[in-house]
Amino acid sequence: MRWTKVLTVGAAASLGFVAACGAPAANNGGTGGTNGAGNGGAVEGASAGLMPDAKGPAPEIPGAKKGGILTVANSGVPATMDPSDEFYQDSAVIFSLSHRALTTFTQRDGKTVLVPDLATDLGKASEDGLTWTFTLKDGIKYEDGTPVKAADIAYAAKRSFDPDLAANGPTYQREFFKGGADYQGPFKGDKNWKGVEAPDDKTVVFHLEKRFETLPYFVSFNQFTPIPEAKDKKADYKLHPLATGPYMFDKYTPGSELTLKRNPNWDPATDPARHNYPDGYDFKFGVDTVKTQTAILASNGTDATTLNWEGIDSSLISQIEGDKKSQFSEGPSSCVIMVNMDATKIPLPVRKAIAVAYPFDSMHKAAGDTTHSFTPASTMIPPQIPGFQKYEAEAAPGFKMNGQGDGDPAKAKEMLAAAGYGPDKPFELIYYYTNDDDTAQKANQVRKQKLQAAGFKVTDLGVPNAERRKLIGKPKGKYNMLQGPRGWCFDWPSADSIIPPTVGTIALSQGGTTFGNFSDAKIDAEIKRIQQLSITEQGPEWAKMDKWLTENYLLAIPDYYDKGNQVFGTKVKNVHNNPNKGMPEITSIWIDQ
Repeated sequence: MRWTKVLTVGAAASLGFVAACGAPAANNGGTGGTNGAGNGGAVEGASAGLMPDAKGPAPEIPGAKKGGILTVANSGVPATMDPSDEFYQDSAVIFSLSHRALTTFTQRDGKTVLVPDLATDLGKASEDGLTWTFTLKDGIKYEDGTPVKAADIAYAAKRSFDPDLAANGPTYQREFFKGGADYQGPFKGDKNWKGVEAPDDKTVVFHLEKRFETLPYFVSFNQFTPIPEAKDKKADYKLHPLATGPYMFDKYTPGSELTLKRNPNWDPATDPARHNYPDGYDFKFGVDTVKTQTAILASNGTDATTLNWEGIDSSLISQIEGDKKSQFSEGPSSCVIMVNMDATKIPLPVRKAIAVAYPFDSMHKAAGDTTHSFTPASTMIPPQIPGFQKYEAEAAPGFKMNGQGDGDPAKAKEMLAAAGYGPDKPFELIYYYTNDDDTAQKANQVRKQKLQAAGFKVTDLGVPNAERRKLIGKPKGKYNMLQGPRGWCFDWPSADSIIPPTVGTIALSQGGTTFGNFSDAKIDAEIKRIQQLSITEQGPEWAKMDKWLTENYLLAIPDYYDKGNQVFGTKVKNVHNNPNKGMPEITSIWIDQ
């Protein structure tokens, strides 16, 4: 796919590519992901488009009806519902119902496009590209009826720098916003920091250190959903963030359940992307995937109005390929799932031995994964990204890393011995796994046995699903492998939204984790070199860096290209996979009562 310049936004040419919301792939500790990439293994290019003149209301869906409650049941458990800290695909889907940002994504004629949301357009850039200005629409209100002001968005942007409240959020703002590298947010830093300003109630201005052509895509993130400073409850804000979308929080039990109800102060005339067909939503977290999918396909009672977006279990393939085919949707995703290793604790020779020993095939079998939900991977960058180059690096002579095979314990033992480890001095691998999910436990048992057979000492720390995501997101945790992120989902279809936030030093400055938890001057220098190229020249260079990173550092082992799967009850209508997310386009779903 080639880059296409589709229009000019203000004075700066903006490329017509589209972001997938959120980046770290949510995962329950087994091998099955919550997001998707594929159509039976086929690779589709990421869609592209900008629609700066899109107006509300969103076009009606033929035949859609209002009413009913949509239940969404998945094994994943969001670590937080604070918009400043949100960077996972599953929680981003929830926020798409309740929160609006400066821009957002929607689908038009089967393609994903970026449209104005709270802003009147997609922003205007100064001639040098270092200042971006957005103007707010009239009549936007919070759920309590108070008006949204530009200062609320500026405050939210500043809040996204807080090392405690936003430790796991994106870090593009630290790299690109003027003075962002050292800013600590409004509580620990200067409330009057000038990286983002609101000169009046309708105008938001971003000041940059360097050109950021993709800023209109970045300001669709939940870090740019408005937060009134006077109503910020800091750590408790996550319990009920003020809504601007068609729905608002009703009841929230962290780790278990979240219900949404209609927001009476949402004005569809201002919103070009969202509908409000169901009366509300009931998100259930930490459920058993196989039991849930089985019940949905049977569609008795409330199961007929339930949606699950996890990889389809192998025991149910005959149904979704047979008479239940109409209750299953599959498509591309933005995510590549990796086996993360802490390079500050595990030497490179040992990381290569892990790659040689890793039991990909047995783990997929134990987890019930199928080709409907994954394709083996050999790269960090997914195939639909412009400039992608396929490669299969070697962890040892003749042993290629391609997400396949069941490991070679004998070879791994030889490699450990060469690195100075053996029966009298085993290398200990420590990681967290989910202990209240049958699938995750089965996959872990296989992983543990296979790694032990390769000569490793394995300390597996079982924790509830509700706690695991937070634990693996702490860079100084007990583990030395399987820390977050489990994988990465591109934020827009260019590798500048994959490589820098997963291996660059700047990403560690927020207090979160990266692939390898590793800081290296050579890696940072190469990132800086590529970023100085034009966006059309960057693609092949990121692909070369992908290969260079795996061959020389191996911070994470490529596992699989994820695919989007959605299983839904017989009364759930208009379920479509978003090809840039591998998630359902949830704002367009309706219930047949």
